[in-house]
Amino acid sequence: MTPLLRDRTVEEVVKQRRTVVSAEVLNGAAEIVEAVRRGGEAALRQHAERFGELQPNEPIVIERRALEKALQALGGAERERLERVAGRIRAFAEAQRAAIHDVTVPVPGGAAGHRIVPAARAGCYAPGGRYPLPSTVLMTAITARVAGVAAVIVASPKPPLLVLAAAAVAGADAVLPVGGAQAIAALAYGAGSIAACDVVVGPGNRYVTAAKHLVSGAVGIDTLAGPSELVVFADASADPCLVAADLLAQAEHDSDAVPLLVALDATHAARVQSELSCSWPISRLQTSLVRP
Repeated sequence: MTPLLRDRTVEEVVKQRRTVVSAEVLNGAAEIVEAVRRGGEAALRQHAERFGELQPNEPIVIERRALEKALQALGGAERERLERVAGRIRAFAEAQRAAIHDVTVPVPGGAAGHRIVPAARAGCYAPGGRYPLPSTVLMTAITARVAGVAAVIVASPKPPLLVLAAAAVAGADAVLPVGGAQAIAALAYGAGSIAACDVVVGPGNRYVTAAKHLVSGAVGIDTLAGPSELVVFADASADPCLVAADLLAQAEHDSDAVPLLVALDATHAARVQSELSCSWPISRLQTSLVRP
């Protein structure tokens, strides 16, 4: 079996870094975004079917009632876990919101200040593909709801039951079962029954990032995030199981992710390797060990 943790020199790691969005990706995303902007739902469906996200005549929006059914169909332990995590995220978001206040300061001739006004509609993108991320649904949609956003739609390609249930727990109004640049364009400009959003947030692959860059003049976005990068700096006292979990949590985001372990003890690196190979049999993920 090929080791998941591979030795790398510092020079090799530097060469491994990639451009966030290449010209080729940006041009490809631009074609899709423009097609959806002009063609609306028909163009959105065309690209979704092209990438195998939708079948002909399959609904392009999963409504709230279907999300609630997904939550009801979820096993007790999984539902409890979703709701417990959702409660933690909601509590933190509420504390953040409570810390932000309107401000009014008298000035000669009037007053100066600021008001906190939520967006009307938020589009929350959650990656799908190899490893769907219900956690992203919770962290984006719950935050939007706590902020007071009136309408929240989640976009995620081929969403499994767990992602649909997470959307229900998070309070999303609907799910768009589409991904990539076509989903970002639909959230930004609207497509059929999908109304245009005021803000589009959430991580994704290079095409999602390129699309967010392209629509950022029309809607608000959170950030243009590049591939996930993580460095775990560990000595012999670090729990190899936790180190392995941290590395894999980043590696699963995208094939361009760069999770690194700087191990101060060779035997510790071997124990992390064992955890990666035995406890986490995920052959397509790779992490790197940097020798100091």
